Amino acid sequence: MKGLEVGELLKNIKIKLPFGSKKAIGIQLKKDFARVVALEKEDDHLNLPIMPFQIPLIENVEQSGRIIKDEFEKRGLNIKNVIASVEIGATLFRIIKVPKGSKKEIEENVEWNIKEDLKSLHGETIHSYDIIKEEENEYVVLVVIAKKDIVERTIELLEYAGLHPNVIDSEGIALINLADEERKRDEKIRDEDNICIMHLDLDESYLLFFHHNITVQSLNFNVRNYEDMEADDKEEAVNKLINEIDYFFLTINEPKVIYVSGLASKYPEIEAYMQLKFAARFTLMDLNPAIALDLKLENIENKRFLSEYNVPFSLAFRGLQK
Repeated sequence: MKGLEVGELLKNIKIKLPFGSKKAIGIQLKKDFARVVALEKEDDHLNLPIMPFQIPLIENVEQSGRIIKDEFEKRGLNIKNVIASVEIGATLFRIIKVPKGSKKEIEENVEWNIKEDLKSLHGETIHSYDIIKEEENEYVVLVVIAKKDIVERTIELLEYAGLHPNVIDSEGIALINLADEERKRDEKIRDEDNICIMHLDLDESYLLFFHHNITVQSLNFNVRNYEDMEADDKEEAVNKLINEIDYFFLTINEPKVIYVSGLASKYPEIEAYMQLKFAARFTLMDLNPAIALDLKLENIENKRFLSEYNVPFSLAFRGLQK
């Protein structure tokens, strides 16, 4: 989108929270598990008061809420306000331009522009928007659309856990925010505005592009199945994954930087193959909260596993912002 810089977009995505705190909790909610990160602000740096942890959940919302509550109590987590996320498959992002006008006119124009998108999510949806840039006669607007039942289930689950969500975010926005923090710390790519995140997870693996817009492309890669494969089958699965990614790059303005995120850090063969295939064309980076947030973690030898918790790390960091 002409005139819209990624840095400006990311700055506006980061909604200013009505509070600041020295401790914050981010909780990534999936269908059958939750990942939790607690962050603590101390002087000019961030600490981990406890190790990140994953909680298995079940289909029953009330019982899952009680499971989360028990796990929090075991670890002495007394913070009730959390920053939570919904799955990226339950959200859509649009950046649109609408004519300047009254609040009602802007809302009507937003709804008209996204009416086809609302159909694609199936079922009832809710949406919110932010004006991220003002032009001569138009506003540039970021619209986030989410499945209503998923958001309501998230709120209900947290209520049973005795928790209150100050913000319910999308996984995608959380990853973008974390990548932006890491980008700002690296002089080589600080000014880069065309970035892709490859995020591998148990239920959803996807490419997340941000270059004047936000685009999500799902990947046909099942981590649960991959873990049980024989060596030859794993090699074939990785080859298919890389070819799939390469194919998508043919349909877009190729990114200059690819961040590798999530469970990809557990499988060095995937990153090695990506280096072999893409190193000449892209800058490959590990998206890791220890780097992005400059965490002081002297007692943790293997920091790479933290990438599995990229989403809740970013959510917790957001909770510390004033």
